Amino acid sequence: MTAVLLAALAAVGFMAASFLGLLGGKLGFLDRHYPAAVAAGILLALAFADLFPEGLELAENAAIVGFVGGFALLFVIESLTHAHTHHVLEEGVPKHTLGPFVLGLMIHNLADGFVLGVGARAAEVTSGLVGLGILVHQIPVGISLAAVFAAAGAGRLRVLRTTVLLALAIPLAAALTVFLPVPGNGTLGLLTGTAGGVLAYVGAAHLLPEAHSEHPDKMSGIGLVAALLITTVLLLTVLHG
Repeated sequence: MTAVLLAALAAVGFMAASFLGLLGGKLGFLDRHYPAAVAAGILLALAFADLFPEGLELAENAAIVGFVGGFALLFVIESLTHAHTHHVLEEGVPKHTLGPFVLGLMIHNLADGFVLGVGARAAEVTSGLVGLGILVHQIPVGISLAAVFAAAGAGRLRVLRTTVLLALAIPLAAALTVFLPVPGNGTLGLLTGTAGGVLAYVGAAHLLPEAHSEHPDKMSGIGLVAALLITTVLLLTVLHG
């Protein structure tokens, strides 16, 4: 249940950011690049120091296939659907591109929920850390949604409906992953490896660019390295098990 609650929080963060972007507001707390840098460090540490090694322990080569497959699949989907669009857009967006964009974000949010569900199967601590990283990650995603729809000239009611639908995908995927039975360690190892690949992609392709997108300074770099090292050390020592 913890994973579902965390997924619901991520959904709320996604909707709040989208509504804020729709109303023309700006996310000013701590500047986005600071929490994005810390979240990137946490998610990358979880991917490489927790989920991937656990997948290898459970399924060996299948976990490697899952890790590479999860990373590559999310990249291909977002490339084909243009789901990863920066939230500051200076040119108009053709309306016919909104369908693929929304499809890409739907798959993206389902993947986030899936990762939360797999994290809950691995450990309660892992699920909590993943939830923190995904919550921060969903904020620029929500802003991107509002910005793209505004650039395409879409009505506010359409943006609201789409935002709610996409937000619901996160807890839905988490609930399905948590409550559906997983047959055997081999399948769980494959899924854990896939979750690691998805987290690695989110950290490297989404959060790291976000951390450097707005007047980057030494503090965001220090925050990233500190979060990466501290989370890794904790996962290998105090939280190991």
